[in-house]
Amino acid sequence: MIAKKYLSENYDCNGYLSKYEDGYYSRESYLQLVLPVSEASINSVHQHLIIGHAGADGVEFCFRFQKTGIWAFYPIENRFEKIANNIEQLIEGWCNNTIKV
Repeated sequence: MIAKKYLSENYDCNGYLSKYEDGYYSRESYLQLVLPVSEASINSVHQHLIIGHAGADGVEFCFRFQKTGIWAFYPIENRFEKIANNIEQLIEGWCNNTIKV
């Protein structure tokens, strides 16, 4: 497991660490939208902290090293797109269909 101190110092993820340590399961989507902190990982190429998956095309939800907000990483296109300012916005946007990937 990655040390929480390292994560909080290098990623904009304090809300994730404090409120969503057990992750978030979307019943409507049948999807573990946000992974438990114990299952989060850091991508070795781009150094983004992977906190969830969109369930299609390998799209990952992540925090980026020393950047704010939550991002979608599209591996097929090798690009990032900022999709939310915080974890609550990610969950709310996913549940009300304002965030689509």
